[in-house]
Amino acid sequence: MKVKKMKALLVDDEFPARGELRCLLEEIGRIEVVGECEDGEEALDFLKKNAIDVVFLDIQMSVKDGLTTAWEIIQLPHPPKIVFTTGYNEYAVKAFELNAVDYVMKPYSKKRLEQTVQKLVDLKQEKKWENSTIYELLAKNLVANQGRLSVWAHDRLIVLTTAQILCVKAKGKGKTVLYTEKGNFFTGFTLKEIEEKLNSSQFLRTHKSYLVNLEKIREIIPWFNNTYVLVLEGYTGENIPVSRHYIKEFNEKMGI
Repeated sequence: MKVKKMKALLVDDEFPARGELRCLLEEIGRIEVVGECEDGEEALDFLKKNAIDVVFLDIQMSVKDGLTTAWEIIQLPHPPKIVFTTGYNEYAVKAFELNAVDYVMKPYSKKRLEQTVQKLVDLKQEKKWENSTIYELLAKNLVANQGRLSVWAHDRLIVLTTAQILCVKAKGKGKTVLYTEKGNFFTGFTLKEIEEKLNSSQFLRTHKSYLVNLEKIREIIPWFNNTYVLVLEGYTGENIPVSRHYIKEFNEKMGI
């Protein structure tokens, strides 16, 4: 099946890098570069006025970094695909825990870019253009990877180990709060989804609204109807209930 050329926007504050990328994409032939921007603000203005299929987005830029720009791009009504570009390995690791469509390290290689373009073509042919993982994960604000969670806080990703998470509380539909040693973070995941992502015997649901790190329990206080409330190390919120529905498993876990 012949695929129509995809319209691309290049975003990089270095003119030579944009020029090199444009030339290589033109040689590959499946991408039409229709615009270039020097920073994230300029890119967002361009995207609000033009229909674009894919943005090749530099991560480290002087005015607004690529991660912040990506977060704002996905808020648009019809966001384009994002391919991150970077010359720094540490940025790549953080960005691609997000499972972006792809990333390309500088200096650019035509062979590597051909692989990226093929990924985009495959997505287009398979009609998976509207539900790439990066958009789902960024929108929900939480990424899980090998015993860690990465959460968005303003313009950056905060990487949390499971040991740093004190508890998780459901605050209503589409809003959950992680209470951690690094602060409190809101996500769009349900409590059940977070529980599945943590996938650790270290955490236990104690109530329909609470998921608790068992290693952070400092005190277990007997409460009404043979239930408990918990006091957690480092947690300054209200005492956490253990409801009757979860009491048997809690007792087994805690050796009561």
